[in-house]
Amino acid sequence: MTGRAPRTYVVGLLAALMATALWGFTFLGPAAVAPVNVYYLVVGRYAVFGVMSLAVLALHRGRLRRLGARNLLLALHLGVIGYIGFYLLLSLSSQAGGGVLASTLTGLIPLLVTLASNATEQVLPWRRLVLPVAAISGGLLLVNGGASHGRTADGDVTTGVVLGVLACVAWSYFVIVNRIALNRARPAADNATWTACIGLGAFGASLFLLPLARSGDGPSPFSDAGTLRPFLLWCVALAVLGSWCATWFWNIASKRLPATVMGPVIGMEAVFGAAFNLIWEGRAPTFHELWGGLLVIVGVLFGSYLFNRANTSRGDREPAGRDEQQEPRHGKAPSAR
Repeated sequence: MTGRAPRTYVVGLLAALMATALWGFTFLGPAAVAPVNVYYLVVGRYAVFGVMSLAVLALHRGRLRRLGARNLLLALHLGVIGYIGFYLLLSLSSQAGGGVLASTLTGLIPLLVTLASNATEQVLPWRRLVLPVAAISGGLLLVNGGASHGRTADGDVTTGVVLGVLACVAWSYFVIVNRIALNRARPAADNATWTACIGLGAFGASLFLLPLARSGDGPSPFSDAGTLRPFLLWCVALAVLGSWCATWFWNIASKRLPATVMGPVIGMEAVFGAAFNLIWEGRAPTFHELWGGLLVIVGVLFGSYLFNRANTSRGDREPAGRDEQQEPRHGKAPSAR
């Protein structure tokens, strides 16, 4: 395929994959700083993200003014819901129903985003989405189920399910609304300013997690100097790579891809996360992790292929339509320019 549209699609797809890889990298954070309370890590990560965002906004005050108050508030609330809201709801789901339940429910995110976005954008016929969505959902169930095999939860499963579904809705909302808002706010919403506004919202909301950090399990990172230094390094790494760079790449993808395609790509986050953890733990993947990851990859590639084919067919029809409209009524050939 040639032309501007396919190139735009490839750039968007690569940016989305890069974003999911960087979000997958953040899965290492809790294990890397253990046994420090993970809420301290969240607050530290978004504190660094917030400082970076403030610095960018201070350097680009003119762009912030062009963005306008309405778009600023929209970006701030996306940072609150998409980052802190999702994480908090997923953590509470894990506490109520267990980690197995919470991690498995995240498989709903690609499904929710794909179904909701295709209902509004109507990119593909519904029957064509069955196979890629089924492959991705099945693969995520295998990856998450295999990683948590043998662990049981003592708690309120119903509450855990409700909170887990709400977490998935929060992240799905972020993906869909962020794309719509970015495209409506262009050209005022440049990528750096929009990313910084999201970061500022996430930082402000993360401050409400401090009570959970103080009352939760695990020691404080300030308990000794040997714990503090690696903790701060991981806060910076997660903020720069997993927050700023991932959001920046995701915003690039949001301007170039329909949400129907972005939904399946989100499933790659779990695959990248599992891969980073395997490298960290120095082991080979289990049966569930290997075949689950392959299923997700096949589903993403197949979904991308279907979109590309639909986009190409639409592009092939448009020139013919324009030629028919330009054909003169009396059979005269149009004059060459």
